[in-house]
Amino acid sequence: MANLRSLVERHYENFATANIAAEDEIFGPNVVTVDPGAGTVEGLDAFKAYEEGFRRAFPDGRLNLNSAIEGGNSVTVEGTFTGTNTGPLASPAGEIPATGRKLELPFADFFEVESGKITRHRIYYDRMTFMHQLGLIPQ
Repeated sequence: MANLRSLVERHYENFATANIAAEDEIFGPNVVTVDPGAGTVEGLDAFKAYEEGFRRAFPDGRLNLNSAIEGGNSVTVEGTFTGTNTGPLASPAGEIPATGRKLELPFADFFEVESGKITRHRIYYDRMTFMHQLGLIPQ
């Protein structure tokens, strides 16, 4: 089995460089991603659209890997998302205009891998911290 951490590092690099097409090499066609703000995203095309939407909102966005633990067919990551909200952000309640605010958001990612590709991806972060840092809610 491929080094699981290297799959995550490639995914984070793809996101940072807006090379969303390269995610085809890393994620399975039926990948399921769960995000606290977006809900459940099913399938590779839907996942890439989700990523493109986030890149539009944070064109300088980076997923920074702070630590990773591998076990069996899974890898768990503690990281920090950094970026500046200079584009509109899609949300379940509609589009949120750019705030121009910087975001430094701690997160945890959980990946499951089958046949060398990521098939399940769960993201955890504090939505209140996210909204506060963007100035969408008072502290």
